[in-house]
Amino acid sequence: MNTSQRKEPGTSARMLAVILFAISVVIISGAAEPPARKAGVDIPEQVAPLTVLQLNTKLPHSYSFEYKANPDPGRRYWKRISEKMWSETYPSGIKSIFKVLGHATINGIEGTIVVKVSGAESLTGTDNEGGLQAFIPDKGSATMHHLYRNAGRGDTQWHDLGPMLNVQ
Repeated sequence: MNTSQRKEPGTSARMLAVILFAISVVIISGAAEPPARKAGVDIPEQVAPLTVLQLNTKLPHSYSFEYKANPDPGRRYWKRISEKMWSETYPSGIKSIFKVLGHATINGIEGTIVVKVSGAESLTGTDNEGGLQAFIPDKGSATMHHLYRNAGRGDTQWHDLGPMLNVQ
């Protein structure tokens, strides 16, 4: 081995430590990233994690609303299935699962943003990559309307799908 190939003692161990640290940073930052960001969807609102108080007192457990367009018009039922997940059931029984992104203020109303992560894409007409987003206002808000946007299609504005019914 010539002098240009010699290594300082411990160089391999230090190099391995640096590589492992870099890999862990990438893994941790990727795991913490919400699905909508992974899909390349921009979320301009300030989104904060839900607090225990918000979960226990502000966030509805269930509600419904009347969907007037295709696919599958009629009453859609929303139910919180855990502190991080919601389900949407269509009139025909189709189900979609939404992951909680966090708490935000939209049009002066506080509430929770969720993103679609599961469901029959061919039947719902929406992806499972976080592009379809819904806004669920906190209980007791001045306006209790189900909002959505399809950021996966470039939608940046929230659209009103109608009043939330039977809010629990």
